[in-house]
Amino acid sequence: MISATPLLLLLSFDINKHDVRFRSCNERLYSFISNHSNESENNEDPSSSRWQRRTAKRRQRMEELLQSVEDGGLHLLPSISSFPTVHIGTPTLRIPSSSMINWDTIHPDLDPMQGGKINHNANGSGEFQYKNNNRRGLRKRGQVQAFHFILSSILNAYCAKMTQSSGGGVTIIDAGCGAGNLAIALAGLLHLPTNNANDSDINLNILAVDVNNEALDRLSQRVAQSQSMAENTQQLLPSQTTLTTCCADLANHKYIKSQIPPHHDVIVVSLHACGAASDMAMNLAYQCNNAPFVVCPCCTAKSLTKRDVDLISNEDVGNDSTDMKDKQQQRQFIVNPQASRHRSGATSDIQYPRSNWLTTKLSLTTDQEDPPVPLESKYTTLAKVADVGLGPQTPTQQREQQRRAKRIIEYDRLMSASERQYGYDTRLMRIDDQDDDPRVYSYGKGEVLLGALKDSLAANVLLRLPSS
Repeated sequence: MISATPLLLLLSFDINKHDVRFRSCNERLYSFISNHSNESENNEDPSSSRWQRRTAKRRQRMEELLQSVEDGGLHLLPSISSFPTVHIGTPTLRIPSSSMINWDTIHPDLDPMQGGKINHNANGSGEFQYKNNNRRGLRKRGQVQAFHFILSSILNAYCAKMTQSSGGGVTIIDAGCGAGNLAIALAGLLHLPTNNANDSDINLNILAVDVNNEALDRLSQRVAQSQSMAENTQQLLPSQTTLTTCCADLANHKYIKSQIPPHHDVIVVSLHACGAASDMAMNLAYQCNNAPFVVCPCCTAKSLTKRDVDLISNEDVGNDSTDMKDKQQQRQFIVNPQASRHRSGATSDIQYPRSNWLTTKLSLTTDQEDPPVPLESKYTTLAKVADVGLGPQTPTQQREQQRRAKRIIEYDRLMSASERQYGYDTRLMRIDDQDDDPRVYSYGKGEVLLGALKDSLAANVLLRLPSS
């Protein structure tokens, strides 16, 4: 029997994952391992290793779990029963060419590849080449493009409504904004037209929220530096747009709400807020008068970590506590944002699975194990596979299983919104991978969760976004 261990060691090296030649070799090696393992299992080879039998059993269990949840199909629009179900893939958001951002003509500081310095050439020439590993920058552009199109569609509908009222405005909360690659771009690219009914300006406010004050400082410095250099050139932000920052834990709904200007409609957006932070962003939308949300989650397994304590923000630290030691512990967390387990860990009010739908699905799955696998363990498996897949398999097989698990995790979040007392219309879509090479595997963090109060103006917009 040939040992697969040397091959696994070879594949463990940190080789450029975007090198197509390596990917092809990687596929063949994993295929050999998988086929050899399956062959031993099918022939009941008594000489097959315990590792082979164990991994084959894990793959079988995972496939059974995925199939049990997918049984009957998954709705494209979970909150609308009349829509068809999908067994393969998630619809991709299609942006009309007329709505695409021309990255060559906008202010360079609004471009995440230039202002955000994501994989920008050292000479500042703006020439981005495929071989220079700039896929992260291209993906970030695609994400900004998607959020811009979705929000523009909602804002256009809002403007029509606002012409019948006086004043007002819209606040877009960027929950978990980091150094502002999304917030700055939205502030510079989005705009609300003049209210023709009373000839007054409709104000747009981008509220950038993050628990990491150092990241917010970088955001503010980027904006200030750009504005100071714009005396005789293109201004970074439109005159009716403001960009403000708020250092707060996303769980501190009360404080974040206090930063919203009066008489403003609210939309909550979040791009790659790790783990439970994406759930906190959705909860923030619920607390803001059931506001619409556009959330692109990541790192689902990080949500499995529970926080040691539920903490609020440095503006509100210790207000509800008379214990000085407790205040100091809370402040230590806020001023130490590197504590990832606190940023992305779940607060006590967030439980998984999020929805009755997935809880029921996992409770009904048939178990061959004795004793049966607990519901929490099944969800944990789904969340971990949604992050990294389950090996050893070929990368294509691993990515497909990862996609299926990720889709279930995100449907769980959307179904929890649909099941609320004042239910949401919800939709799951994918952001275009922005990759013109078909041999490159699709990006695993491109799912975008859309939700708005049932039958609302925003819901009507979200449910009609073009897709393929």
